[in-house]
Parts: sequence; structure tokens; C-alpha cells
Amino acid sequence: MTKTLTDITACITTTLQEFEQRFSHCLLDDSIFSTQNSALEKIRGKRSRPIIAFLTAGSFGKISQQTMRGALIVELLHLASLLHDDVLDNSEERRDHATINALWGNKVAILLGDYIYGKALALLQTQEDFNLLPIYAKIAMELPKGEISEMFSTENADISLESYMQVIYNKTACLIEAAVLTGLESCEENIANKQEIKDFGKYVGLAYQIKDDILDYQSGTGKPQGIDIKEKKVTLPLIYYIQQASQDEKQNIISFIFSDNKTPEQIANFVEKVSTSPAMQRAKDDLKHYTQKALSILEQFPRNDYSQALRELVYYLLEREK
Repeated sequence: MTKTLTDITACITTTLQEFEQRFSHCLLDDSIFSTQNSALEKIRGKRSRPIIAFLTAGSFGKISQQTMRGALIVELLHLASLLHDDVLDNSEERRDHATINALWGNKVAILLGDYIYGKALALLQTQEDFNLLPIYAKIAMELPKGEISEMFSTENADISLESYMQVIYNKTACLIEAAVLTGLESCEENIANKQEIKDFGKYVGLAYQIKDDILDYQSGTGKPQGIDIKEKKVTLPLIYYIQQASQDEKQNIISFIFSDNKTPEQIANFVEKVSTSPAMQRAKDDLKHYTQKALSILEQFPRNDYSQALRELVYYLLEREK
């Protein structure tokens, strides 16, 4: 029987309860955004980043209050970036709920995102917290870089694998990498091979985004198929599909992807072609490659309940169907 996320995180149940209380307090302690903050509660995700931070800290040492503050900061930075992303993408829904920009407009969404960035910085308390500021500053720089790179890729019809990998590192992998580093640096133990352990987070993040991009070409995932095609986003299955096409076909595909006039029927037909082509298996092979690289590093973690939970979490995130 497949384990649920609650089963996997049983060893940090109390920690996660404290995290949720403190995260809600971060959002609800200012009355000016009280209405918007209640909407934010509805679009919460799996909390994979804080979970990874806590499990990493527990694997190597102790889950400390610094770990808690760091996990809150990483998740707040992530949430702020989502608000800005929804404005840029003109998104009206996230996780089956209306976005802030759909409910109150772009100005409120942008300002609320900025406010949440400030809330994240306000959590820094001790000298040890400030020592981790480069980790959080990197997130704040990499996330917009990812968005800008993706926008440029769309504008320039850039379908290169190199550009895609840079975008998914900036937009997804850097956050999970930061969660791992937060756990390592706050566990009150001196860890020798931090660089390699950091790479565990990077590989999980790359695999997670590749999985997400694969799911866009599958039905029954809980989100509309082909949304990436509709939004002109160049993802791994599409890159491999274009690579296998003839020169004439490539030009036709690129013209279609970056067209403003795609109908739902055309998108559905194109998704069917990609999903049943060898390109999809190549994308799945890459997913397996990065998953195995992450699991290989995980084998070097101390053997305890926390590292076992991390292993189960990797399978949970990367074998999901939605």
C-alpha cells in the first residue's frame, strides 16, 4: 500500500504542527491583509520544502528553532514568488482556488508578495540566522531570474535543453536545494560533505519539475492538459519532440507552440502526439536519471527514521500522478 504524506512525515508530526501555526501567524498578524491571507491559506501546497528542511536536519543532528525559522523563510519566499508568478502568467486559479490577482487585481497581488518577502526577512533573529542570509538571498535572486529566462525563451522561441535546465533550476531546484542547506546548517552538527548533500536537493528539485512537466501531457492529473502549450512554455517533452522532428516539421511545431491562436482542439491533438511519442520516454528517462542521482547521495546519509522518511518522500514526490 502506498504511503501517504502523513505516514511519511510521522517522525516530524509535532514539528509540522508548530510550523503550520507559525506560518499562519506570519500571514494573519496584519489586519490590512486579513481577507487576502485567508485566501492564501486555501492555496497551500504539500509543504515539501519545509518537510525536506526538517528531515535533513533530523538526519544529521537536531531539528532546532533555527531550522524552524529557516523553513518558514524558505516557504514564505516561495509563496511570495507564486503571487508574482500568477500576475505574470495571468493565472486565475492555483490548486483549484482563485488566485489573489483574480480576486483583488494585480496591484494587490504584487504588494502582498512584496509584504511576504518582508515577513520572511523579519524572521531573522540570531547571528546564526544571519549567517544563512546568503542562502535566502540566492533564492530571492534565482526565482526572478528563472521567470525572466522563461519569458525570454518564449519571446525568442528558444527551445534549447540548456535554457530549459537553467530555468527549472532557478524556478524549482534552487528552493529545494535551499531547504536542504537550511536543514544542514541549522542541525547543530558539523557536516563535512555539505556540497554533495546540497546536490541532493538540486537533483530532487530538477526531477520534481521534470515530473511536473511530464504530467502536463497526461490526463487524470487534476489539472487541465496542455496548459504549458497554451502558455507557450518550453518543457522537456516538447524539446525532445522537436529534436526528433524533421527540419520542416520543427518549423511547423515551433510556429504552432508560439502562436497566439491555438484552439483547445489543436492543443489536445498536439498533447496526444507528444505523449505517445518516443520524446515522452526520453523525458521519463531523464526523470529517472536525476532521481537516481538524488537517491545515490541519500545513501550516504546517516541511517535513521528521518533519512528513511526522506527516501520515502523522494518516491512520493517523483512517482506522483498529480
